Amino acid sequence: MIKKSFFFSSCFFILFAANSYAQVFGGNPGKVKFQQINTDTVRVVFPKSLEFKAREIVWLTHELTKNTPAPLGGKFKKFNIVLQNQTTESNAYVAPAPWRSEFFMMPDLNNLAQTSLSWHQTLAIHEHRHLQQFANFKRGPQKLAGLVLGQEGQALLMGLAVPDWFWEGDAVWQETVTTQQGRGRLPNFFNAYRSLWLANKNYSYPKLRNGSLRNFVPNHYDLGYLLVTYGREKYGADFWQKVTTDALNFKGVFYPFQKAVKRHSLTNYKEFVNNGFSFYKTEMEVEKLSAYANAEVITKPTKNAFTQYQFPNVLDDGTILTLKSTYKNIPTWVIINEKGKEQKLRVKDISGDAYYSYKNNTVVYTAFEPSARWGWKNYSVLKLWNILSNEVQQLSTKTRLFMPDISADLKTVVAIHIGTDIKNELQLITIATKDFMAIPNPNNYVHTYPKFTTDNKSVISAVRNTNGKMTLLETNLQTNEEQLLFPFTNTPIGFVQVLGDSILFSAAENETDVLYLFNRKESSLYKVASLPNGNYQATIDKATNSLLWNSFGADGVMLLKQPLQLQKVEQLQPLANLYFSPKSAAGFKDVLNNVKQHEGELKKYKKAFQLINIHSWRPSISESEYGLTFFGENVLNTFSSEYNYTYNRNEGSHKTGATLFYGGLFPILSAGASQIFNRSDYINADTTINWNQTNVNFGVSIPLNLTKGTTFKSLSITSSFNTEQLHYTGIAKNFIKDESFNYISSSISFLNQSQRARQHIYPRWAQSFRVQYRRTVNGKFGNQFLANTNFYFPGLFMNHNLLLSGSLYARDTLRGNKFTNNLAFARGYNALNFPRAWRLSVNYHFPIAYPEFGIGNMIYILRIRANSFFDYTKGRSLRTGNTFPFKTVGTEIFFDTKIWNWVDASFGFRYSRLLDIDRIDPRRNANQFEIVLPVDLF
Repeated sequence: MIKKSFFFSSCFFILFAANSYAQVFGGNPGKVKFQQINTDTVRVVFPKSLEFKAREIVWLTHELTKNTPAPLGGKFKKFNIVLQNQTTESNAYVAPAPWRSEFFMMPDLNNLAQTSLSWHQTLAIHEHRHLQQFANFKRGPQKLAGLVLGQEGQALLMGLAVPDWFWEGDAVWQETVTTQQGRGRLPNFFNAYRSLWLANKNYSYPKLRNGSLRNFVPNHYDLGYLLVTYGREKYGADFWQKVTTDALNFKGVFYPFQKAVKRHSLTNYKEFVNNGFSFYKTEMEVEKLSAYANAEVITKPTKNAFTQYQFPNVLDDGTILTLKSTYKNIPTWVIINEKGKEQKLRVKDISGDAYYSYKNNTVVYTAFEPSARWGWKNYSVLKLWNILSNEVQQLSTKTRLFMPDISADLKTVVAIHIGTDIKNELQLITIATKDFMAIPNPNNYVHTYPKFTTDNKSVISAVRNTNGKMTLLETNLQTNEEQLLFPFTNTPIGFVQVLGDSILFSAAENETDVLYLFNRKESSLYKVASLPNGNYQATIDKATNSLLWNSFGADGVMLLKQPLQLQKVEQLQPLANLYFSPKSAAGFKDVLNNVKQHEGELKKYKKAFQLINIHSWRPSISESEYGLTFFGENVLNTFSSEYNYTYNRNEGSHKTGATLFYGGLFPILSAGASQIFNRSDYINADTTINWNQTNVNFGVSIPLNLTKGTTFKSLSITSSFNTEQLHYTGIAKNFIKDESFNYISSSISFLNQSQRARQHIYPRWAQSFRVQYRRTVNGKFGNQFLANTNFYFPGLFMNHNLLLSGSLYARDTLRGNKFTNNLAFARGYNALNFPRAWRLSVNYHFPIAYPEFGIGNMIYILRIRANSFFDYTKGRSLRTGNTFPFKTVGTEIFFDTKIWNWVDASFGFRYSRLLDIDRIDPRRNANQFEIVLPVDLF
């Protein structure tokens, strides 16, 4: 059964975790030195190589603070921004506890999905809106929660009052109205909802909030932008300020946000959402559109599993090589013949994207490889795959290379290199010698999608300038001379493909991403496909003179084919205002029109700044204990600390303690101490003994991420020294001697697992091992050994798993029982601490149903799944030599849910049939029922 304190703590953790991006403790190597620019509005902390971008971020922050479009209130709170340059991830987050933001400075190179504006400028604008939200959403109830729980409490109440879609939709809205781009001007951003409406799929609001494990459901960014913009269009620029103010004041304890929308729109919430969708359907003229028009759809969706076919290539025999993934399958290269039959070739290595290039039976792609120790340091390495021999060759190590292409003679690869200084350049890699040569980039263009010309003499790439405008650039590899193929235009360009004199690419035009063909010989531009849900990743089947490309749909990204038809156009069209008018952008200003550098003083940033930084505190309540824990964390997340107090009602004892972690060195160091006062126990009816108990511990751990190729791998080594001292007080000190108990605890664990598709309950292949050994070191011998292993195998069907688990346990009979027994006992029994024991468990996990329904806004059930199990534990007494079996068969039913439309959480019920006698309680009923929380592979 679940203890109340554990359940309370778990609920709090999952609620808070949903509000922030995953943070990495001690993620940067110690040699990375940070600088800072500190003003009255913001402190930006960054490596020296990013000074130029940091100064622009500071300037933009000040501008947006002074000139806020559609304010949510008049408050703003100074905050810290940390710029991370060691990772190849493109992301950012604002954390409410502790109050800070981190920007991952690696630019997102998908122009059509993320705009072609400078990445750091886009982050500054988007994340600034979140900071405004947090500052202005701290009202009466949130302030009270802050007093009770600290910054975590404030974030918790804000998240309960205002849905996640508003936070992100409002930030995307700010991107859009303060720049000439922003995702709200990109046709790609609307593909998600347009695809559903074209397929007549009108999902319920709860499903749109919580998602699906079977069907494609747009994310909260998409939903949020649509509703936020509609609200301003329909009800004025101050509509959301009034709604959020009422919601955060909890005017209506239940469903405060929905009631606030009803109060200020004079329509109920469901009608408001439906009216918003109707507005966009009308604006898009959905009734007049056809998803695929006259194109031939040559792939089929997978039933109940969203399917994607990406980057098709026509092989010499007319078959199609493409990368396929579904909610049931991880990314795998397949070949599709003329009858539509698919042949699986190879699983793609773990990577940040699906991009690859193909020439003459050879595929070049990039794979993700992390630094073994540092979580914010990782790489993108080059790999070649021969599809005939199935051999894979790695061309680089510890590199930051992206979007590679291979020459027709298979001698050279061109790729984009983005260093830790975030400068963009093209690099040529000679395959035979693995030599690297940088191509000059005198105009500081951001290159994307580079492709060799057929004669291997030039490279064509889609480039963006400092203003975010784009064109195609031809770079001569012999002279390094650059030639713009047409004028720069304020529209994103992507997915370049070079076929002879023809260059295929996608570019935004009005309401869709259009497929264009540029003829190099004629210097002429043609439109070749313009389906409403985008036209991407095209190639030409020369044998039939047909166009092959993909487009987004409600069931997946499908491959299409049609005869090549050319419609000549004069030029690309700049981005348009999509589905919003100037009245909804009150206070509009193109903040990027003349970005400047803030001239503040540059100083060294001391990593010890605000080292303790207590930001939150949490109560814990169980049947006999009441406690409070305080949490601290510094800005760079290299020092973490906890401080606690606990009162035990049964004993009348008081416990205080502290635990400290430092992650700035290669090993993570930890130290902790606790003191318990006035512990007590009864010797007999007339005698009670009392004592004080002291614990001090020091530890070291080395977590290693060894991920490579197609599997995730990790290795962790830990060791700690612990001392326990008992000091007897009162009458007990007259006849009981004080004692100490010192021991070392060490462990090593390893995990290897395959990639997981969305519907997989567990990885189809995985192995985990953990060995722990604890031993006393104060002359009084005592030891304990525990080894656990788990093997995950595919089941009878795609989303089924067979799990085999085993454990070995041994301890000495003198002092080994002083250690906590962590052996997982057969389910349903009271656990016994035998000096020798082993356990075998067989589990078969499988899905039952995907109900996708909710109860109010409290819980939404995505999936019901089951586990049938058999446990066998055998314990042995060393004194008598007797063995004791404990066998169980049973079933567990789990519900995979979203709580408060916010965070993933699973719970379940277990039935165990005991096949042997419970040795602690022989009268124990053989039929046992429990409420359980599942434990992940991790």
